Amino acid sequence: MKKLAILWIGLAVLAVTASSALAHEKVKLTGYVVDVMCFAEHVSAAPEAATKAAAEHTKECALMAECVKSGYGIYVDGKWYPFDAKGNALTKALFEKTSKKDHIKMIVEGMKHDGKILVEKLTEAE
Repeated sequence: MKKLAILWIGLAVLAVTASSALAHEKVKLTGYVVDVMCFAEHVSAAPEAATKAAAEHTKECALMAECVKSGYGIYVDGKWYPFDAKGNALTKALFEKTSKKDHIKMIVEGMKHDGKILVEKLTEAE
């Protein structure tokens, strides 16, 4: 009986571990990072217009207090992926560091989970 209970517990742990691994998809995306507020207001349009708006989004706007507070995400191939808190902090730091005023492409690496990117690394694309 004990052996059977241990077997069931082991299988349950394995199932939970496997489902957790499947729920997190590793990603590396290159696109334009925009704050949530501006995305909702200007970027969430038809794909061509949205890509143009995301590219033209300025560093100055992205660093405005209300934009920083709203958080950030990346727009890639017509899809929007919001960032987690770590991604928001890394994005703000990268915007502060870049010399570009707009057309700021970034490369994000992390895990996609529940529609968000759990950011591990963020760099400016050339």
